[in-house]
Amino acid sequence: MNRSVVVHALPELTDPEAKEIVISDIHGNLAVYQQLLKKCRYRHGVDRLILAGDLVEKGPENLALLRFVMEQVRTGNVWCLMGNCDFTAKNVLFSYRLQFLRSVITSRQSLIMEMAEALGIDPAGMEMDEFCHRIRQAFLPELQFLADLPHVLVSPDRIYAHAAIMDEEHFGSDFREVMTTPFFLHTDKRFSKPVVVGHMPVSEYRNRVIDFSPVFDPARNIWSIDGGNVVKRSGQLNAVIFQGRNVTTVSADDLEQAVVLKDTDPGVQIPFAMSWNHRDISVLDHAGEQSLVHSDWLRRSFWVPDAFVQSGSVSEYTNYRMPAQAGERVSVVLRCQDQVLVKHNSVLGWMEAEALALPESEDNDTEQEPAGM
Repeated sequence: MNRSVVVHALPELTDPEAKEIVISDIHGNLAVYQQLLKKCRYRHGVDRLILAGDLVEKGPENLALLRFVMEQVRTGNVWCLMGNCDFTAKNVLFSYRLQFLRSVITSRQSLIMEMAEALGIDPAGMEMDEFCHRIRQAFLPELQFLADLPHVLVSPDRIYAHAAIMDEEHFGSDFREVMTTPFFLHTDKRFSKPVVVGHMPVSEYRNRVIDFSPVFDPARNIWSIDGGNVVKRSGQLNAVIFQGRNVTTVSADDLEQAVVLKDTDPGVQIPFAMSWNHRDISVLDHAGEQSLVHSDWLRRSFWVPDAFVQSGSVSEYTNYRMPAQAGERVSVVLRCQDQVLVKHNSVLGWMEAEALALPESEDNDTEQEPAGM
């Protein structure tokens, strides 16, 4: 298999009113994607839309999302990149790493399994070669669309990749570098032209307050924009909008909403947060519905609700108390006795339940781990 990095050049936007909108890591979440486009006031055929990889996998409507995007590309100024999750299309097309493919599609919500269900076939009872052949016969246009996506897009003003680039001239020697490099913001790479990437949820860069909004590092000239949509329960789908010299960000999620009933001001805080990549803990004690745990990464011990403790790990937990004003709306993430974990302006924090007008339904699930990140 040719492992070179495929690069497409984008023409200059000639309409001064046109926006360049960048979204990454949709992960088959069609409803939230459509919601975000409306919030961006996206004008199909006028604005340039760039989807920076991981269109599919893990979300609820992978096939529907893919077909929606294919129609957008056919009829408008829409450009897509290949993400590591989109690569499953190549696994099927070329019968490549079939045992790995089997493990992936049977362990998560998957585009390929949605295709199989539409055909009424099950990989569990078939040889993978035959399974891939059947999928190719029925869904060749969709698979080919994903397999033909470039790895890097270059406009006169910016460079786009799913996860990273190695340099501004050659971008990388292997497509895996630009699709899977983790923690791009923690590398020593610096660029003269802005580089925009997804892949790594931006919350993984925070260890005090969990914030899902896009991150811009001016010293490195890098935008990291993956808001953890689908892979994190409290995540969101982010868009960064470039228009001339102006840059704005917009987000959308599918969490339930609550109205703040009274002003809350937690005062001075010393917040901390546990990210998925630094989730290991040891349990020291237990009382009621809480556990005393120790994190070597944070170098501290703390009490945490049992809902966050799973198999020697605590993920996406913060002690941050959310300030808010009466009348504002917050997203409800988790209810825990008389406390509610909420998201407000992309930031995660706790509020008293009595300070909120909560929706009727309750959801006590903890956040999902960003599998395959």
